[in-house]
Amino acid sequence: MTTWTLWLGALLVVGGSTAQIKHQAGVARALWVLAVLAFVATALGAITASEISLPLLLTLVGAIAATCALVAVTKEPTKTPTARRGGAE
Repeated sequence: MTTWTLWLGALLVVGGSTAQIKHQAGVARALWVLAVLAFVATALGAITASEISLPLLLTLVGAIAATCALVAVTKEPTKTPTARRGGAE
């Protein structure tokens, strides 16, 4: 189970990156959140099956960190109170 969920997560990250390139930030973020869920499922599957190893653990930590970074980078910028009111007065 760990291998195919890890690959599924990787494909979701690639799909999210493709959506980001096409300027579809909402779709990209949704795919990246699904990728994180796939990586968490991989970790849980490995733990319950007693298949956890250092390379798998490092791969999962790196994959989750990279995906979370992509989500944070593509976050919609928040407007300052001045910008919301229509500029400087």
